[in-house]
Amino acid sequence: MDGETYLAILKENGLKRSKLVKLLEKQVAILYENNLIDMAEETKWLAIDIAEFEKKNGVIDI
Repeated sequence: MDGETYLAILKENGLKRSKLVKLLEKQVAILYENNLIDMAEETKWLAIDIAEFEKKNGVIDI
């Protein structure tokens, strides 16, 4: 998924980009730079999953 789609998913679901999510986004960029596309995609989904968990559990470390 491209970055625009990723951000749209976050927005549509009312998810916040916590420090952890932002760290994972940096990891995605590094993985892409090193042509590790599959790992980058998995990391995007992990970031979304974490944002959903944080929303559900009231984590507000933004």
